[in-house]
Amino acid sequence: MPVLTFQNADGTLGEYTFSDADPVLLRVAENGGARFGTGEGKPQAIITRAKVYQVPLLVNLRGDPRVRVNGRRVVGLRVLRQGSRLQIGDMEMLFWEMTLQEVAVGSALIGKRCPVCRLDYRSADEVVICPRCGVPHHKECWFEHEFCSNPGCLYPIRATLKRLLAGRGILIEQLAANSPVVTQSKRCAAGTPGVDAQPFQAGQHVAYCPNSACGAAFHLECWVSLGNCPVCGKYDVGKLLRSVFMPNMLPYLGEENGEFDEEAAQ
Repeated sequence: MPVLTFQNADGTLGEYTFSDADPVLLRVAENGGARFGTGEGKPQAIITRAKVYQVPLLVNLRGDPRVRVNGRRVVGLRVLRQGSRLQIGDMEMLFWEMTLQEVAVGSALIGKRCPVCRLDYRSADEVVICPRCGVPHHKECWFEHEFCSNPGCLYPIRATLKRLLAGRGILIEQLAANSPVVTQSKRCAAGTPGVDAQPFQAGQHVAYCPNSACGAAFHLECWVSLGNCPVCGKYDVGKLLRSVFMPNMLPYLGEENGEFDEEAAQ
């Protein structure tokens, strides 16, 4: 589910979780402090999702100059990206559209079943909770589908994944009949028995290793389950996904001393 992370007065990390079905209203109290939902203070902004393009939006309801995204004043509305910095009054927050979490010991998820694979969640499993309906899925089960598995939800998983990874230089494409990997009868580099025995087919979604010296092609569902790329051994896909979808993880570029271009990722 979408998450706003912020620092509490005592220095600890705070989180506010909400869903597309219940957009978050942000208020500013007389002392300048921000509040979530109903309560003290005038409503200044709301986070919702555009109906046409399905992107998350911050709407400045009153034109308050204290409503900013990435340091820039929001005059009317602003599209939010993964990791966008929000300032409402004197409160600063980070916005996370889609988050990946590890199932902790004692979590309420343990013993419940993933709606895709029908296997129980176990401690240390990586799980994505749908931002729209709140249904949890195993990471691999979530990313291999175009839309949320919950009937009637239709959260656009694949389109959102492509958009969020594009700022990191990750290419995910749906293969055309004339794509080189199709015409050359190439196979998925993951080599999963049974799954990757056949060459790539038109219509399949493929991810390419971001290492410029590699560029190996993988089925999208194979790629999201990888650790290091099995071809070059230098790009840690799991670490990349955690840095994109887990709040407060450092950005990962696959290079030991790489620098992250924050503006390019917005």
